[in-house]
Amino acid sequence: MTQLTPQALLAIAHQRRQAGDLLAAENFSNMVLEKHPDYREAWLFKAQLAELEGKAEELATALAKVERHSLGASAAYLTDMGNLYRSQRQHAEAGKAYRRAVETQPDYAQGWNNLGVNAHERGDNAAAEAAYLHALALAPDLALAHNNYAALRHLAGDLNAASQHYRLAIELDPGYAVAWKNYGSILQEQGRHAEAMHAYDQAARHRLHYADAISGSLYMRLHLLEWDGLSQQLGSLSTALQHDKTARISPFVHMAVDSNPATQQQISQRWAGHYTPQPLPSRTITQGKRIRLGYVGADFFAHATSWLTAGMFAAHDRTRFEVWGYDYGLDDNSAVRSQIGNSFDRFTSVHALDAEQLAQRLRDDEIDILIDLKGWTRNSRSQVMAWRPAPVQVHYLAYPGTLGADWCDYLIADKQVIPPGAEQYYNEAVVRLPHCYQINARLANASPTPSRQAVGLPETGFVFCCFNQHYKLLPAMFDLWMQLLQQVPGSVLWLLATSPHNCERLQQEAHKRGIAPNRLVFAPPLAQAEHLARLALADLALDTLPCNAHTTASDALWAGVPLLTCVADSFASRVAASCLHAIGLPELVTTSLPAYQALARQLATEPAQLAALRSRLADNRADWPLFDSQASIAALERAYEAMWARQLAGLPPAGFDLP
Repeated sequence: MTQLTPQALLAIAHQRRQAGDLLAAENFSNMVLEKHPDYREAWLFKAQLAELEGKAEELATALAKVERHSLGASAAYLTDMGNLYRSQRQHAEAGKAYRRAVETQPDYAQGWNNLGVNAHERGDNAAAEAAYLHALALAPDLALAHNNYAALRHLAGDLNAASQHYRLAIELDPGYAVAWKNYGSILQEQGRHAEAMHAYDQAARHRLHYADAISGSLYMRLHLLEWDGLSQQLGSLSTALQHDKTARISPFVHMAVDSNPATQQQISQRWAGHYTPQPLPSRTITQGKRIRLGYVGADFFAHATSWLTAGMFAAHDRTRFEVWGYDYGLDDNSAVRSQIGNSFDRFTSVHALDAEQLAQRLRDDEIDILIDLKGWTRNSRSQVMAWRPAPVQVHYLAYPGTLGADWCDYLIADKQVIPPGAEQYYNEAVVRLPHCYQINARLANASPTPSRQAVGLPETGFVFCCFNQHYKLLPAMFDLWMQLLQQVPGSVLWLLATSPHNCERLQQEAHKRGIAPNRLVFAPPLAQAEHLARLALADLALDTLPCNAHTTASDALWAGVPLLTCVADSFASRVAASCLHAIGLPELVTTSLPAYQALARQLATEPAQLAALRSRLADNRADWPLFDSQASIAALERAYEAMWARQLAGLPPAGFDLP
């Protein structure tokens, strides 16, 4: 009987692995090594098999053999060795292997591409760019290198170059799912939602169970109010996440369609788990005269977060705190931006720094308490905390949920958004402020209230309004609103006008439900002061679920308009309830959609009851906690001091409620 050669046995092992029979694959590779213990390709196969099965000890043993037998190996072998090192985040060893590969075969474009990927993951963007460009010079038709170079330019904010190279990658390989998904993210960032949806759909078509692409498409459909097939797409997303336990989707996207805090935590943990850098060396801390606060974010301009926080930074007690700001967003040259910048003791633009460089900057500046103002929202760099640049790290305000990471110490909340007993769904230690967690340190008062005619409202009739972003509007809530318009003759629904397409879509959906399109009135974007002035013309603000109004909730209450909400279990579905409790109107918080609808109808048809609510709101605005920014800031400062005291005492982070 003819004995099979080592090459033939290893070929069978590869076939068995491809078929999913890993035990047989391992047996055939062992047969090779029993007779040929120095057969390096067999050790490489065993290392790859151990990596596939998650067997860390076996991988380490096999990888040591792979390295030992690598002298004189081919570029392909050295590249595979580098890939194994990279899978274990051993970037220095991976870089050496990739460098040996291109030295062995200088025209090996794939090797140069991998060298670039490794440098990119190490944060050495200059080396990554040089390697990618060299790969493309050698092989202009290498789609992978076009995609990777595009990702590097995307990270640098060069959207034009990124778009060009993503498109080239797709032209070269129309079935390249990752490039389609990445191109979708560029289009999304540019507000080209329909094109982005198409790109995400192409990615999902070319790769089964591609959770990130399905999630991206879902989010674009929400933005475009394309509700047909929404439930099926949610089902596909759930299946994809179950199929691939390593899949990551944006926690912010998932929050718009789900109110289960346990699921949201799992999604955030997957997202945060991607960031595992080596923490910076710890620094010695001592009790200083003042605690140095470092507020980090990208929304220090005319933005919803700034409407809430703009007056906070200047109001901090400078006898107890130094207040430094780090802005990785863009300067919109607005008055708000200028005023915010002047509110800090030191305000620095760090847009050009990546997350690791920003972490080092925060460490060099000896920030005591880092306060991340972004969370997993758009253009976030919350992962800067993974490097542990500050002794105490806090997540606050913009993102209503857990970051799912062990490198964020505290989350600022209140007893409405995170009721006692719900702490298990938050990786951070929960710190509850006495009233609403949401700061309302507003800078400007509203302009004079315009006439109804001036803003396109009918002269008579009840005005329901909702100025939440359109991705928060889901079919079930829209059904309910249309039923309210049927039940309240002459009423209208006043909505934000985000685009002509969306206005037309909402009118179409209203018509489907038997409502005349002209009973939907659309409000174009205005400066904040003018928007608050026109908002006062509404009779009742209607909230969304599962993602509540946040800034728009306090906007309505500030403008004197009662807000009706419905709560669920997640932080994001309880924000408006927090605002209402803090303004003394808890009866406007409902716990079911039928109760929400019944109360809305009652308030719209009983003018005396609504008038009484408006009168109470006007009275309470002056002396209830929601708009008492000085008291809110004082509470926040007490929280910071308590966190810092624990740190000085050598105690781990622990949740607490401020009295």
